[in-house]
Amino acid sequence: MIQHGPRTWLPIVGLILSIALLISASLPSGVQAGALSISPVRITLAAGTTSGLMTVRNESPDPVRLQLTLHAWLESPDGAMQLAPTEDLVVFPGLLQLKPNESRKVRIGLPAQQDITIEKTYRVFLEELPGSSKLEHNQVRVLARIGVPIFLQPREPKPGWAPAVSHPDDKGFHLQLKNTGNVHLILQEVTVRGIGLKDQTIFDQTLKGGYLLADSVRTHTINVPLADRAKLTACRVHLVTPDGPHDETVACPPGLLKQ
Repeated sequence: MIQHGPRTWLPIVGLILSIALLISASLPSGVQAGALSISPVRITLAAGTTSGLMTVRNESPDPVRLQLTLHAWLESPDGAMQLAPTEDLVVFPGLLQLKPNESRKVRIGLPAQQDITIEKTYRVFLEELPGSSKLEHNQVRVLARIGVPIFLQPREPKPGWAPAVSHPDDKGFHLQLKNTGNVHLILQEVTVRGIGLKDQTIFDQTLKGGYLLADSVRTHTINVPLADRAKLTACRVHLVTPDGPHDETVACPPGLLKQ
């Protein structure tokens, strides 16, 4: 079980996310480049907090116009982002015009305080509007669309997770990672090791990390031949999060060992 550190889940202030906005076409006519930097790269609104700030800087030599929109954010079991319009939060300003090397503050606010028991998750999207700058001949502009996570925390954050295995077929089985806590987890590293008798390693796989939102499940397909599955006694799951490594072992039920 993960123990909650003192500031583990708060925003990483000062970390810069640089997004390339411009690429050249294949013709050798030169490359224009532009970038936005955003700090922090995620916003956490603790219980009792009604607003947060984000700094957006135009680091390109060209002016840029941005539209800001808010969406409620969930994720499917395979990790796909699910977005929906929301009026839970407000963003100001909704439009930004930045000169070269200009920075602006953006405020994310709650219309009213909320007393919640499970963390709510959102994303604010910064979308570059067309026509921000001129292009040279044979250049193609890629408009930026950047989504910054927003976490509205409960009064008593309690991280936690648990693994489970199920759904065997002729190729392998499913490993579920369940967020049993009431706040998100950041999975920096995920590995699963199949264990046989005398702690023999049957397989060792690295899985996709990322966010595991509160009260959600991430499903991974573990491809293991039936002959190897018959040797399994358990699966050991190793996670690395910002507050350190965590390990859980789940026993393999008899049905997992056969098709």
